[in-house]
Amino acid sequence: MKKIYKLSILVLMLTMIFSLTAGISAQDSNVMETDVVVVGGGGAGLVSALKASDNGADVILLEKMAYMGGATMLSGGIIPAAGTSYQEEAGIVDTPEQLALDIMRPSHYSVRQDLVDTIAEGADDIVAWMDDLGVNWNLLTGFLYKGQSNYRMHQAEGQGAEMTKILIDEVYARDNIEVLLETPGKGLLTTNDERVIGVTAENNSGETIVIKADNVILATSGFAANEEMLEEYIPEITEAYPRVAPGATGEGIEWAVKLGADVAHMDSYQGYAPISNKTKDSLDLSMLYRGGILVNTNTSRFADEYKGYSELSAHIVNQPNNIAYLILDKNVADGTSALEQYEEDEILFKAETAAELAEKLGLDSESMEEVFANYREAIEVGEGRFNRTKLPDSWEAPFYAIEVTSDLRHTQGGVVINTDAQVLKTNGEVIEGLYAAGGVTEGFSSSGGPAYMSGNGLLQAFVFGEIAGTNAANNLVTSEKETSANSSQVYEDGTYSGTGEGLYGPIEVSVEVSDGKIKNVTVESHQDTENIAETAIEKISSKITETNSTDVEAVSGATYTSDGLIEAVENALEEAE
Repeated sequence: MKKIYKLSILVLMLTMIFSLTAGISAQDSNVMETDVVVVGGGGAGLVSALKASDNGADVILLEKMAYMGGATMLSGGIIPAAGTSYQEEAGIVDTPEQLALDIMRPSHYSVRQDLVDTIAEGADDIVAWMDDLGVNWNLLTGFLYKGQSNYRMHQAEGQGAEMTKILIDEVYARDNIEVLLETPGKGLLTTNDERVIGVTAENNSGETIVIKADNVILATSGFAANEEMLEEYIPEITEAYPRVAPGATGEGIEWAVKLGADVAHMDSYQGYAPISNKTKDSLDLSMLYRGGILVNTNTSRFADEYKGYSELSAHIVNQPNNIAYLILDKNVADGTSALEQYEEDEILFKAETAAELAEKLGLDSESMEEVFANYREAIEVGEGRFNRTKLPDSWEAPFYAIEVTSDLRHTQGGVVINTDAQVLKTNGEVIEGLYAAGGVTEGFSSSGGPAYMSGNGLLQAFVFGEIAGTNAANNLVTSEKETSANSSQVYEDGTYSGTGEGLYGPIEVSVEVSDGKIKNVTVESHQDTENIAETAIEKISSKITETNSTDVEAVSGATYTSDGLIEAVENALEEAE
């Protein structure tokens, strides 16, 4: 790793061209140089740093907290992935296309297809890569997660905490990654033409640091811990219990916006309900799915209880006093394995009648009896209040209740990126030198509100972390990495055909050679996912003709298509050698 130099004449020159470095002086600053700087040490930042390291870059990883892990450390360690070895061992047939369709459906197809296709195809690679690092996955087949059409939820042993520990240990094991804890980023460094060339930060001694880099990756998470931004964008969830990463304060979004970056889905978020209002622990959502109901302090039901846990969060926290009561009958209680724990936590009320239960909760007895009567009638008819049709067979004493509320876990809005993880301006142009991954970017579970599918946050962080790290390392300004061992190869002029194996079938190409060099690569046919495949085809074909070689890097998120195309060109060129 390059040494730290005391700021002198160099900084005086830098301040003339860095548009965001006001206030830096020779007396209180240090300068560092590296290939790639990653801002943020959560899941996206850790994966970004490791993938940049894998591709030969020197990396500085900044984390403003005294520890790394972010929201990933707090998570259940679950991601959806299709076509994995774990599914194959279980005899489950699944495809990235089906995963992408499942992700698009809850948002009514209002989120970006290209982002969804990219993460759907890249999920399998992430599972395998993290497997190699030592993450042990368990394929969850006990029940289908809401919104998923297949058993594809992979959970890391030890959940998010153990998964994060493995990533952190690997980061510290790399000689070409330097970690700076308690070092918050303060802004982006740019040239006069707004190319990002580094960041400013503050070390744990309070000194300003200038970190000059060829590329910067923002992995600063969302803004769930920023009260002002929450009030501005998602006021309906501000009263929820903040189960958020304390470092998710939104500054990365603000830095990018200053450079003209576009943002999207800023009113989207993930919450969780029900949680105990006393212990703030998450409760078993299936209690509602199996027949439980919710009433507020006015002793009224207020929503169809058969919703996703995130969608329920706003419904509950916006009731009087930000609470509700989750009510179970005997049958639901008998099927709840955690009921004994709820009793030990002293959060469970029990009664033989509606009136007795209402009295213990401080609610109106007559209204509770009416709620129960209406619910029994709905069970007989098959449909009840708020068009609920997922109903139990009966509603019998004894009855139980828990006082519940909601929590907020993370936001899903952020800067707009392309499928190469480059940050885009409002006019669609790339901000050169700036990549982003994870919660700082726009999500794809919802274009607004609390709609969310389990695992999408980690999937977004990991897949685009991989893409950002790989591309940042392979597109350095100071040392081009495009020279190929085969660039001097001379081929016999002509047009040649070849075939390689893509994700969903053969890729057929024709290769034109003129003056001994590869002049054109044309894909005649392929069966891979259109949006992802076309991006990979364009980039790989251009790189092959530019370098006169097939020794090129695969496009992140489109590995199978990339490898198949390279294989097809190599087979074609065998006739031309």
